[in-house]
Amino acid sequence: AVLAVITVPPSFHTVDAGEIAVVKRLGKITNTRTAGTYFDFWMINTYDVYDAKVQQLNIQTEAYTTDSQQMDISLTVQFQIQQHNVKEIATNYGKLELLANRIEAVSTERTKSVLSQYKAETLIVERANVSPMVEQSIREAISDKFFVDFNAAVLTDISFSDAFEKAVEDKMTAEQEKLKAE
Repeated sequence: AVLAVITVPPSFHTVDAGEIAVVKRLGKITNTRTAGTYFDFWMINTYDVYDAKVQQLNIQTEAYTTDSQQMDISLTVQFQIQQHNVKEIATNYGKLELLANRIEAVSTERTKSVLSQYKAETLIVERANVSPMVEQSIREAISDKFFVDFNAAVLTDISFSDAFEKAVEDKMTAEQEKLKAE
């Protein structure tokens, strides 16, 4: 009875809704499990649980424009792991956090690459047109390489230095004064 009390309860594994588990038998991946309760002997079977819901990365970084203006960028990237590829994620990354870190690095690099092609004033005026280009660049970089479904990438903020913003404001004021004088 004591042996049963020690071995049976730890052998029940629960996978919650929105999660998927990779079952390892003595360290080797053998199966995956979706939501439910399972009985697998705990001494030889372990469960690595992955969140299968949409993941959101909030990225803050700095970049430069073609005219060497520094900008602070806020970017949100959303993705979801492909459940049928969770074994590959477990093999290649081990944990969801490592996969998310890799996606964040690629997203940051692609965002900087796209934004560095524009002058600061152009970015201010055409931000709505630039955001889809950033999203497309990230989508192409991530696609099937990371075993995830890419949902969205949105530039939530682009901020320039106070000195640059004041210079742009002064320039616009001067143009208004010139038009008014004419």
